[in-house]
Amino acid sequence: MLSPVEYYDRYNAITVPSFDGQSDLATGIRVDHYRLGAQQAFIDERFRLGQKIQKDLKIRRQENPQAGVEVNVHTPIGMHTNIFAGFSTSGDDQLWALIRYPYVGKGSPESIQIALQLAAADLPGSAPLVTPGRFQEYCDRWFGLDCNGLVGNYLRHEYAGIHWSDVTESDGIGPDDLITDIWEKFEGEPRGGSSQIKDSDLNVMAMVDQQGKIIKGGGAAPGHIVISGPGEGSTVFNLKGKLPGATDEGVPAICVVESTGAVADADGKSGLVRSFYACIESQSQPGVFRCHRGLNGSVISMRVKGAPWNP
Repeated sequence: MLSPVEYYDRYNAITVPSFDGQSDLATGIRVDHYRLGAQQAFIDERFRLGQKIQKDLKIRRQENPQAGVEVNVHTPIGMHTNIFAGFSTSGDDQLWALIRYPYVGKGSPESIQIALQLAAADLPGSAPLVTPGRFQEYCDRWFGLDCNGLVGNYLRHEYAGIHWSDVTESDGIGPDDLITDIWEKFEGEPRGGSSQIKDSDLNVMAMVDQQGKIIKGGGAAPGHIVISGPGEGSTVFNLKGKLPGATDEGVPAICVVESTGAVADADGKSGLVRSFYACIESQSQPGVFRCHRGLNGSVISMRVKGAPWNP
C-alpha cells in the first residue's frame, strides 16, 4: 500500500499509456493545481469528451458489433487493462464517472490517464480532442484537484483497496464526499491533545469553524481536509507569537499532503503541496488544535483523527 505522500507523488508524474498498452503516449504529466467546483466551461468540455467516446465506440462497432471501450492504465502494481461494455453519460456509468471527475477536482491518477488516453484517440472521422504533445497544456487548463479529491481518492482506492474503476458503485469514502462525510467514515480515533498526535499514525485533519465544528464544504462555507504521511515528523521552531502555546523548545510537527487554494511561499502557487503542520491543542475548545501550516506560515483550527499505520 502506498503512503499518502507516495500517492500524492503520482499526481506530479503521470504516465499515459498508449491505447494498446505497449508504449506510452506521454510521461511526467502533472495535475498539481487547485480546482474547485463545476463551472460551466468545464462541464461543457467533459461533455465534449463524452460525445467523442460515444462517437468512437460507434465507429469501432461498425467493424466489431461487440466492441467495448478498452482502456489501459498504469497502477501502483503495474499496467492494467479494463474493457467497459458500453458507455453513457448517465450518473451511474463508471467510465463516465472516471472521465468527468478530473474536470471538477475529483480525479484519481487512473482517471486522468483514461481521460487523456480517450481524448487523444485518432479514428477515421473522429479527430483527437488533444494530442499527446499538448497533454500538459490540456491538464493545466481543464484538470485539477481539490482537498477532498486528494484525500477521498487516497482513502478509497489505496487505503480501503477499492478498485480504481469503481468510482461510485461501491459504498465507502469517495472524492466527491463532503468533508464531514470523509471525517465520519474514516475509522480513526479523534485526538484530544498534542501528545496524542503521532507522526507514525495515519492522520486525517479537518478544518473547523469558530464553534469548533468541522466545516463540511460543498455549498457551505469553504472547508479543508488534509492527510498525513506516516513516519515523517519534525520540530518547528520560532513559533512564539505565531502559534498560541508555542515555546522556545519548538513544536512537534507531522508531514501533511494536501490540495489547497492557499498559496505556498515556496513557488507562489496553489494546489498540491507537502509541508509540516505543527499543532497545539486549544485551551478553550476540547479536541480542537491550532495548526501552523508549513506551506505559508498561516494558522488554522482543525480536528484530528489518527489510526495506526499498517501498510
